[in-house]
Amino acid sequence: MLEERAPRLREPLIVLIALALGLVWGVNALTNRDPFWFWPWFNQPAVEIRITAAGREYVFTPGMPGYERLNEALNRILSGPNIEGYEPQIGLSEATLSEYRQGMGALTVWARYDPPAQIHTAYFFPKADLLIIPLKGPHAELRPVFGALRGVIRLGALRLRDRRALEEAVQEVLP
Repeated sequence: MLEERAPRLREPLIVLIALALGLVWGVNALTNRDPFWFWPWFNQPAVEIRITAAGREYVFTPGMPGYERLNEALNRILSGPNIEGYEPQIGLSEATLSEYRQGMGALTVWARYDPPAQIHTAYFFPKADLLIIPLKGPHAELRPVFGALRGVIRLGALRLRDRRALEEAVQEVLP
């Protein structure tokens, strides 16, 4: 006699879940050109961190006082749990860049990376050798992070959930 077997749902369900996860990973990896888009931590040493404030420029490089504090704050705010979203339509004009560099009410952090740094995120944000983070001035209320590669600033910006760690570090290191 043949015994009637109950249908097994566990194995097909496991295969279906694995395929769905593989599809999500593959789409994000191809879109972002980053196979580790899911990795939540950013830990890159900037080769130079510049702060422009009220028309003045302050430069910090590895080994200088204040550099470690600033780099640690950058790594913290650029880590996955602090990336809130992506603003695809926001961009930087020459006038805005000039305001960031020379505006009396502007406060901007410019972090340069060599080799270019990859912020791991599910949002489209390819490698960048320059990150521009306005703390005061145009677009600052959106808490954006703009990226540039080889002198070309891209359209779109990551939106941070919280940037207080960077704001506090900047206040500590500026005279």
